[in-house]
Amino acid sequence: MKNKGVKRVLAMAVATVLVLETLPSVTVFAEETESTSVQEDLTEPQQAQREDRSNSWRYKDGTPILSDTAEYLRSSSDAWYEEDGKFYNDQGEEITGAVAKGIDVSKWNGDIDWAKVKATDVDYAIIRCGYGDDETSQDDPYWKTNADACTKEGIPFGTYIYSYADSVTAAKSEANHVLRLIKGYDLSYPIYYDLEENSVREELSTKEIAEVAQTFCSIIEDAGYDVAVYANKDWFTNYLTDSYFDTVDHWVAQYNSTCTYQGEYSMWQCTDSGTVDGIEGKVDLNMDFGAETTNKKPEAVQNLKASSKIGAVNLSWSEVKRADGYLVYGIRGSGKYGYIGMTSKTSFSDTKALTSDYNFYWVFAYRKDSEGNMIAGSAPEKYVYGKAQKCEAVTDLKAYSVSGGVKLTWTKSEGAEGYLVYGIRGEGSYGYIGMTTTGTTFTDKNALRDEYNFYWVFPYHTDGNGNKVAGGTAHYVYGRAGL
Repeated sequence: MKNKGVKRVLAMAVATVLVLETLPSVTVFAEETESTSVQEDLTEPQQAQREDRSNSWRYKDGTPILSDTAEYLRSSSDAWYEEDGKFYNDQGEEITGAVAKGIDVSKWNGDIDWAKVKATDVDYAIIRCGYGDDETSQDDPYWKTNADACTKEGIPFGTYIYSYADSVTAAKSEANHVLRLIKGYDLSYPIYYDLEENSVREELSTKEIAEVAQTFCSIIEDAGYDVAVYANKDWFTNYLTDSYFDTVDHWVAQYNSTCTYQGEYSMWQCTDSGTVDGIEGKVDLNMDFGAETTNKKPEAVQNLKASSKIGAVNLSWSEVKRADGYLVYGIRGSGKYGYIGMTSKTSFSDTKALTSDYNFYWVFAYRKDSEGNMIAGSAPEKYVYGKAQKCEAVTDLKAYSVSGGVKLTWTKSEGAEGYLVYGIRGEGSYGYIGMTTTGTTFTDKNALRDEYNFYWVFPYHTDGNGNKVAGGTAHYVYGRAGL
């Protein structure tokens, strides 16, 4: 992946060159615009935009064109699948470097059952938010429904806008269009600028296309979001050739068993004929190769549960797809919220949990970015809590007079690491008598012969701090030392 610092320097350099080269034409255009009266009749490109009448390699007058791969893939419903963390194409060949499988959707996919999608091997979604200028009539009517559903189901998502921009002014409007619609959403994938409209490449030079793209991307980046460019192999090879495009991530479309684009790319749209449960008809499928500019948060942990055991609170939860591990945070008793521990498994035992008060827990999935930094997912829907258990009191405690002492016996307390013996000898004070870790008997060789000796036995476990935590005790017993 390319170095971000290099990207930024290149972007600034390209911006300077573009401004110097295009300044005269921009000035003339502005003068002509000012001297021309506002026309009521829209030009053909404007009219096409208003009516979402796109024309590209994927659309004919606004209607999607199903690729030639559709007929083949109808007999290959298992194509483009994941198994044991690896991804395979329509030929059953492993796709080297793929880290996630996704879909991209728009109004053309209609009503989607996202709960069913969630249950498949689909890891993420790229949702169209709209097309063209910042007008509500050009919002994708399914954007909010799809974005809200992905949020509810915990499906990571990003967005894209279909561009009609033939000027920097139009690019600014399209950027504002996206920013208006994504407000309030937590995007896990970038904002993609969809460059495929035929009229754009027919009207603009490669440098002008770059200027338009850079205007859009700069506004998005300045707003704090990751941005990338979507186009097919033909566009990237023949039209998006300006050096500016080397500074942004590529989402390349090529409907083929392998992607043969020679440049760098972070996502590949591999087919428009995928089949996913919860979506009626065909859907675009994508393979994510881990964009450097993308901070993809893992999903929130689901089915978090807590159970008490002797000396600990055990936590368990469902596996989060492609999480590198899990962070456990919590509050012990009246203490402060903070880090408890971490694990690569879907369970964790807090051996420092309190027995005297409740312990509260939150678990976050995390993944590591290309630099090894942890990116934590969202908080679970709810916290869980519990107390660590103490050992159960011993039972069947008995005392026998034996030569030179009093022998105590009892039944085992489950989970006990040993037993503490406390008592009173004659008229003395209550205090520690002794302990054993080797069984369920103890002989007090200092027991009095002439007076009674009273005994209590406590099972114990050792907590995470190395302290002995005593369990309950049964009734006391007593006896005298034998001769």
